[in-house]
Amino acid sequence: MINHQSDFSKRRLLPYLAIAFVVLVGIFITEYVQKMVADRTYQLQRTEAMGVISQLRARLESEVNSVLFLSSGLISYVTVQPYSTPEQWRPLAAEIVRSSAHVRNIGLAPDNVIRFVYPIHGNENAIGLDYEANVQQWPAVKRAIDKGELVLAGPVQLVQGGLGLIARTPIYARSEPTAPSRYWGLASVVIDAESLFASAGLAPIVEGYRISIVGKDGRGLNGEMVFGDQETLDKSIVTLTVDFPGGQWVMGAKPDSSSTPFWMGKHLVRLVAYSFLIVLVTLLVILVRLYHSSHGEAMHDALTGLPNRRLMIERISQLTGLNQRTGIKFALYFIDLNDFKPVNDHYGHAAGDTVLREVGRRLQKLVRASDTVARTGGDEFMVLQPAVNTESAAQAVADKIEQVLAMATEYQGNSVSISASVGFAIFPDDADSLDRLIMLADDRMYARKAEIKGTA
Repeated sequence: MINHQSDFSKRRLLPYLAIAFVVLVGIFITEYVQKMVADRTYQLQRTEAMGVISQLRARLESEVNSVLFLSSGLISYVTVQPYSTPEQWRPLAAEIVRSSAHVRNIGLAPDNVIRFVYPIHGNENAIGLDYEANVQQWPAVKRAIDKGELVLAGPVQLVQGGLGLIARTPIYARSEPTAPSRYWGLASVVIDAESLFASAGLAPIVEGYRISIVGKDGRGLNGEMVFGDQETLDKSIVTLTVDFPGGQWVMGAKPDSSSTPFWMGKHLVRLVAYSFLIVLVTLLVILVRLYHSSHGEAMHDALTGLPNRRLMIERISQLTGLNQRTGIKFALYFIDLNDFKPVNDHYGHAAGDTVLREVGRRLQKLVRASDTVARTGGDEFMVLQPAVNTESAAQAVADKIEQVLAMATEYQGNSVSISASVGFAIFPDDADSLDRLIMLADDRMYARKAEIKGTA
């Protein structure tokens, strides 16, 4: 009887033990998944933040460089006409100010003494200013002279109000065509920083991310804050450099807590899991499997580790959108390997895989860090290059690709030789839509393949 009672007690206890076990397993799984979700959320935020500040960087660099490009005309004029007069400078300066919404004023200082300012209204007191005698401005001026190139100083608080960036460029001119060049003086362009930032889309919070920029006077991480606050920069999950002539800024982004969606909250998994533990255990197992199946693999080629066609199409789409906003062109290259099948037939598929990995490595080494190399098929690759403006520039890259891929690959003591056919198209010069761009580059690749076969 005692044994029966003992067995009965044990049988009654088993369900509770099972429930306790399920609870323990549920807690373990919940905490485990919580960590994975937090890591995944962090990676998603990093990717999204990188996209946000990449676009901001492109727009900032474009806005700054467009202003500097406009001002280069006046500087070039003074360089070849060192004895010209303020009356001759004024029309050029007026055109620069008229053409840019960001230029506050332009000054020229022969022998480091300001003799010309446009517009003169409100800047009368600047005429006659000797930079060498000005304690506040001389260090930045001397830095530009010592470097012998443009230096972008600031942002600084302008006397007329607002923040300004000052682009100072030393001018070197020749008194005679055959005479050596000598230091003529300094050109300065005052840029409305607030207008430039607004035009580039820069704000304290952009698409849910707080933005900060450091590098006053183009000193990068060694400079003071340009935009935002130090705390945002210190806690940034991604950073990028903003490059311009003579210096750089460093831009950082971190998620804004007030803009973070509820589904990305830190304790959502615990809240749901501990409320519906038994049901959620099964759902979390499915979620883990889905997470592993999609984690980083859907966008990359398993053999070479390169982006695949899906990721390449996304990046092309991003550049087409960027072109509509900034006018930046880009080139798309289609690459097909010639005589690749005989490699597999003669040496085996392991040799073919080695060749494909080597092709990917060579293409990555050949192009810039900002370019994208993708494997889009068995022996097909694509290269995406931003900021390619001319057919000759794209053709030079295509020729270099064919040259680099024509070099033999070593495999187990054998020299394996292949070649490549490259076709390219430039957006929007050759095609103004993604589909037409891809079709044209593909057609040109097959035309190049036929050309190579015809001359073989």
